[in-house]
Amino acid sequence: MASRSCELPLMALCRAAHQRKHETGRAQVLILYEVEPVVPEAVDLPPPAEAAADVIPVLVCCVQKIGHADLLHALACGFDVIHLQSCAGAAGLAQQERQVELAHVLGGLGRILLFGDGGTLARRLEAGIFPFASVSPDVLAVGSRRDTARASAAALLPAKAGNIALPEQAPYGAVSLDADRCTHCSSCVWVCPSDALSLTEAGGALSFVESLCFQCGLCVSICPQRALRMAPGMDLSAAAVLPHLLDGTAEGCGSAAGAEAGPAEAQPASLPPVLPAG
Repeated sequence: MASRSCELPLMALCRAAHQRKHETGRAQVLILYEVEPVVPEAVDLPPPAEAAADVIPVLVCCVQKIGHADLLHALACGFDVIHLQSCAGAAGLAQQERQVELAHVLGGLGRILLFGDGGTLARRLEAGIFPFASVSPDVLAVGSRRDTARASAAALLPAKAGNIALPEQAPYGAVSLDADRCTHCSSCVWVCPSDALSLTEAGGALSFVESLCFQCGLCVSICPQRALRMAPGMDLSAAAVLPHLLDGTAEGCGSAAGAEAGPAEAQPASLPPVLPAG
């Protein structure tokens, strides 16, 4: 199946920011807000001509719809800091914080800040920042939004980052198999909505593609022998997009024949705190 085009909502802004950074070397600051913040008169911000960075305020219809893929892509492709207005409702704020936390772990640590009022935003804008390296937005916007999030994380994190442990409920990760319990009933394959799990033609062994798995848990819940476990994380190596056998030889992750075994147990990430809304 051909890959779908991934034109993220912030794509045009990323292209413009990347071009400005390339031409001027100035840091790029993105402000995403749903309700226009009121900046107190006592706060004296420098005029744009004297500012050390280009500040781009953008009105969005719903800040809750800005997900980790959008944030990671914006940081990898031109913007140095993102100020995101916090959601008004408790449920929306909780969901928003989960997205920000996930983006923090995947390379946006310290670069995504929530704000609740204009005064907090203004004080943070007064802080000097320096530009980070960025890549062309079109290079990373390939395939699905998940593909773009993975490519953006790989651009933001160190080259040897390897397998990144993520918090529970993250939509990325591996599935591990207890081979002694598995009876090859194929229930997990039938129920998998993303085709991350499949059976090999020779012998009916269980095959897994990590990049397709979004940790829905259906395979774990339907397995009558409780032979499967989920391990939230993101493998940034090329192996993540390739099928490998779940033969139970590496505890905590599936291992491919001839491939180097992964760590025994992926530990939950120690999440950076989301800065409270002011």
